[in-house]
Amino acid sequence: MTKSALLIHPPLGLFEMRLADYEIVHWPTDRTDIRAAVTIGHVGISNAMIDALPELRCIVCFGVGVDGIDLDYAAKRGIAVTHGREINHEDVADVALGLIICVARDFTRGERVLREGTWTPPLAVPPQRRFRGRKLGIVGMGAIGQAIAHRAQAFGMEIQWNGPRAKADVAYPYQPNLKALAEWTDILAVAARGDQAGIISADIIKALGNDGILINISRGTLIDEDALIAALKSGELAGAGLDVFTEEPTPRERWADVPNCTLTPHLGGGTREALYAGSQNVLENLRRFYAGEALLTPVQT
Repeated sequence: MTKSALLIHPPLGLFEMRLADYEIVHWPTDRTDIRAAVTIGHVGISNAMIDALPELRCIVCFGVGVDGIDLDYAAKRGIAVTHGREINHEDVADVALGLIICVARDFTRGERVLREGTWTPPLAVPPQRRFRGRKLGIVGMGAIGQAIAHRAQAFGMEIQWNGPRAKADVAYPYQPNLKALAEWTDILAVAARGDQAGIISADIIKALGNDGILINISRGTLIDEDALIAALKSGELAGAGLDVFTEEPTPRERWADVPNCTLTPHLGGGTREALYAGSQNVLENLRRFYAGEALLTPVQT
């Protein structure tokens, strides 16, 4: 039996072994018979690639993000898009809370002092503010934002949030003005969709103030990274915890002399359980597409 040609972009390593039922094709290609593609949301399938694939009818995203796809253009071309929603949101929220605690309690500097042998009693690092009772602003109240809020509430934090619109099923106070949220909060956690580049501008960072902390577990492009680095160096911002960056991998030298930040290499959703569930989601969406069935997790616009 002839296998259907399946575009994988970018290459997905060992996962491709689970796609033995398909003829795997990598980009660039001159194949014109490709009806489905698998991608990672922040890489995506460009409009130029779509134009070069006249038979393409389905794009399956590994993970929740779809910011590398022009959804309007795909819809005009009759291309369905699926993603792995609500598969790794709990794991990403865990990383967000870990970063919040690390930065707010200065864990990174504390470890450095210990390892460098410069621990001088009675206090190895300057005293920090108590965690309980601090204000947390969350940008984006989807599955990840709500999971962050649930965890933060258990720590006794006061919560407000911002997004495109209020939600009747969210109990936390809604603040429609992002700058006002930044001015109110002690810690601003970014969990917004990845298609909102630059929403955390220099102005928003300035509004956080020199006692504020910025956390990002969404996409690096949502933050003006140059402005963030400048604010950390000048002391205009107290600290930052980042799991995502404008360029990934982010250059080591870019952060060499940036103080008061905890950095992790985009490991938010990378648990074994989430990766397995995500791969199952991809396989099932592909199976349903080729069987002519309703897709399991189409993007809801």
